Amino acid sequence: MPEHKDIRWSQLKVGIVALSGLTLLAVAVFLITGEAGFFTETVSLHTYTPDAGGLKSGAVVRLAGVDIGNVQAVNLSGLEDPNEAVEIVMRVNSRYMPDIRSDSQVLLAAEGLLGERYINISRGSSSGQPIPPDGTVPFRQTAEFSELVGGSRDLLDNLNVLTNSLNSVVQSIETGEGTIGKLIRDDSLYARLDHAVQGAEQLVDNINAGEGSLGKLAHDEEFYNNVNVTVTKLLTVAEKIESGEGTLARLMNDPSLYQDARRLMTSGSTMIDNINQGQGTLGKLATDEQFYTKLNSAVGGLDGLLAGIRAGDGTMGRLFTDPSLFNTLNETTLEVRELMADFRKDPKRFLTIQLKIF
Repeated sequence: MPEHKDIRWSQLKVGIVALSGLTLLAVAVFLITGEAGFFTETVSLHTYTPDAGGLKSGAVVRLAGVDIGNVQAVNLSGLEDPNEAVEIVMRVNSRYMPDIRSDSQVLLAAEGLLGERYINISRGSSSGQPIPPDGTVPFRQTAEFSELVGGSRDLLDNLNVLTNSLNSVVQSIETGEGTIGKLIRDDSLYARLDHAVQGAEQLVDNINAGEGSLGKLAHDEEFYNNVNVTVTKLLTVAEKIESGEGTLARLMNDPSLYQDARRLMTSGSTMIDNINQGQGTLGKLATDEQFYTKLNSAVGGLDGLLAGIRAGDGTMGRLFTDPSLFNTLNETTLEVRELMADFRKDPKRFLTIQLKIF
């Protein structure tokens, strides 16, 4: 049976180990949360704001974006000035104090959209006076600060509305309402997709087996050889064109063709300009109003002449419209044809000349 002294010594060792663990844990927490702790000399600074904006004790304090300490307390100041309604006490590393001067300003910022609030102090210039320990750093109100303070509640309200909307959408999808709900809950869609996948797999199997047109194209070596030969010929033609062989190569590489085409275009442009200016025969025809008037009058007279012919007026009109003339011409043509036939049969009959004297 152990003695009473041994039991006390064992309990003391357990207590020492537990106390050491807690001490190491506290040191680790201070080292992780900020530079201000047991191993650094810190000083207090104050600033006053009209609203804390969700800032809490323990928040990070930064100087030009570099962590230099933590917020020690956020309390109501009790001052009458509404711009100094809230007092913020900061605990910062003393070695950064030379950079905090009278022209430095305290800004309230946030880590991202929904991140924790923190304090950022702007670095002072050489013209400013150093802030003494337990001094006050001016607070600067910006548009971002107003939005940060006033928009936090709006953000929460909007998130609440968005959450309710998302819940409604999810419930509609779960009940099979709407397009997305039907896509998720409709079994026939799954069946059609499964059928389409099976068809695609069958098509791939047929191609791999060399069946069908696609299968033959994918496995027929003759088709590959023909394509290869065609590509080789095209490459040969391209090489000949680049080397200047053949008519096509000359058309593409001969600069004289370009010069001739350019001269042709220049001549065409000159001719069009001359026509527009009324020079030459075509220019006079295109721009002479008197010629247009005469041509229009001639066309009108020709239209009247054709109208008279169609109406049967005059000799030409009678020739085109009188049926008796057609019959007479037709009979004359028949008699001439009969005469010519008789002449071919017995030419002597028509060529014999008889002389009678008294």
